[in-house]
Amino acid sequence: IDNGKLTQIGQVGGLGRGEQIRSVRFIGSTGYVVTFRQTDPLYVVDLSNPSAPTVVGELKIPGYSAYLHPVGEGRLVGIGQDATEQGQTTGLQVALFDVSNPADPQQIQKYTITDAYSDAETEHHAFLWWAPENLLVIPAEAYGFVTDPMTGVTANPFTGALGLNVTDGGISERGRIQHPDSNSGYDEY
Repeated sequence: IDNGKLTQIGQVGGLGRGEQIRSVRFIGSTGYVVTFRQTDPLYVVDLSNPSAPTVVGELKIPGYSAYLHPVGEGRLVGIGQDATEQGQTTGLQVALFDVSNPADPQQIQKYTITDAYSDAETEHHAFLWWAPENLLVIPAEAYGFVTDPMTGVTANPFTGALGLNVTDGGISERGRIQHPDSNSGYDEY
């Protein structure tokens, strides 16, 4: 702060030229930036010298993470959209990253639901990480339509809460809580 105004003391440029920034997370002296157009570059930025921040690592994978959250030492989870190599989004993606080596971030695993999204992509209050249980909970809605063979009613296959186990080894589904939908004609996925 200089005379009551913020003054820029450093910057890092050239991240994802022609792409949109989808998420940013600061953890200590490290910043994580995700950009997207066709692939998801996850950039690791060393901020230990604020006047000269530097990109120290990069991981390019399909899709993007719109929300990033630390889930243990050297682990980061991203909530966003999976995508094809051409950048066409295909559905909800929960990705687990190993960022213990900032120069070489790696995706450990991703969990996907085709034709789905989560409000956690745009609203951080829609995200719960309960570390003692390694439990991640997010709202999810699968918008791909299915027809119930018993009633002939076409409806969303799932709207509710999604519980995932997230450990150093990966991601697995713990369970779902379906929100009853009186318009669907059935409540089970």
